[in-house]
Amino acid sequence: MREREIENLLLRLGANRSYTGFYYVISAVQLSIEDGDKLQLISKWLYPEVAKKYHTSVQCVERNIRTLVALIWNKGDRSLLEHIAYTPLRKKPNNAAFISILVSYLCDES
Repeated sequence: MREREIENLLLRLGANRSYTGFYYVISAVQLSIEDGDKLQLISKWLYPEVAKKYHTSVQCVERNIRTLVALIWNKGDRSLLEHIAYTPLRKKPNNAAFISILVSYLCDES
C-alpha cells in the first residue's frame, strides 16, 4: 500500500535508498497502516514481520531502522520531520515514534 508515497516522504526527509533501513521503514509503515494496533508491538510483531520479508534478523531490522532515523535527524530535513509530527521535537525519535509519525501523517493526508 502506498509504497511510492512512503518512499517519496522518506526521500524528502533526507533518507536515501542506499540504506537498508530505507526499505525496512517502508515495509514497517505499510504494515502499521494495515493494522495500527501492531505498532504497539514493534519488537514482538513489526520487526519480526519485516525481518521475515527480507530474510534477516530482528536485530538487523531494528538497527537499520535506527540508523536511518539517526541519518534523518542529523543530516535530513528536521523542519519537515517536525511538520509531519505536528510538534517540535526536542530529541531524536525512537524507531516506534518515527514510524508512528509517518503512519499518522500518511493516514491524515489520504
